[in-house]
Amino acid sequence: MNNKFNQVVALTVFTAFSHMSSAEDYTSEFSARYSTGDIDGKGNTGNVDGFGISQQVFFSEVDTTVGPLAKAAFISRASSYTLGYSVDNYDGLQNTVINGEVDKTNAAIDWRGNDMGFTLGLDYSFTDKTSFGALEDVLEASVGFYVAETTEISVQYSRKKYKQFESDEKTVALSISHVGTGDFGFAIDGSISMAESISPRDPDVFSVYQILSTDDISKDDEQFGIAVSAAVYPTRDFGMGAGFDVSLAEEDSDRVFAFTEWFFKPNMKVAATYYISDKNDVDTNGFIIDLSYRLK
Repeated sequence: MNNKFNQVVALTVFTAFSHMSSAEDYTSEFSARYSTGDIDGKGNTGNVDGFGISQQVFFSEVDTTVGPLAKAAFISRASSYTLGYSVDNYDGLQNTVINGEVDKTNAAIDWRGNDMGFTLGLDYSFTDKTSFGALEDVLEASVGFYVAETTEISVQYSRKKYKQFESDEKTVALSISHVGTGDFGFAIDGSISMAESISPRDPDVFSVYQILSTDDISKDDEQFGIAVSAAVYPTRDFGMGAGFDVSLAEEDSDRVFAFTEWFFKPNMKVAATYYISDKNDVDTNGFIIDLSYRLK
């Protein structure tokens, strides 16, 4: 871990614990993530381990009287901003462009209007792939509307730029989210997207799934994507679900996952996710563990 990461950890943990409260209603949420996975394909095997932290701060108190607890901010239409940092370390992937550390920093703002139901979002992330000196930044913007009390439809636009290789990837997506409240709750999220990449080299050259090649010529690719996830909440503090996302193009890219989340205390949650992905005949499977603490 580098000094910048240690400073971010120290600052975020200090902020989190300085606001601790046992109350269910909250104004911020501190989260920590650990992930681990195995990669196999194209004559290579390896693994990836990662750690990340984030702090989400709300502009007003989030009401938790209506369950499920995991969807309290969405139900309350609570506006917020988020700061986060993560580091992933790839190991054992010989002859590939990634075999080292990848650092990512992001900042986001999410505005939700209680009266009119309009929503606006802006998210910026910067990724430093030190294993081969590449830099990547992503800007995402969204606009939406609550068409019902707990149903939102939104449109997202994102632009990903790989600075050293002058490549560009643009995506437009239409999403819908719905939460069923009550003693037995549920949540459904779905989206369709269209992505276009234009670059002197295939943007996937940055991917762990690609081996360096002189055949990465100029390309102009389009791909259609579908993503769906669903969860049920038998109680307001426990939920489980599954989902998938698929990109329909010449090159296969899909992912399926299952997860569970549990508030073992009204303001403390643990979540676990298992996923399997296949990208260009390279298989990855792994676990993600999330811990979060809601703060007054």
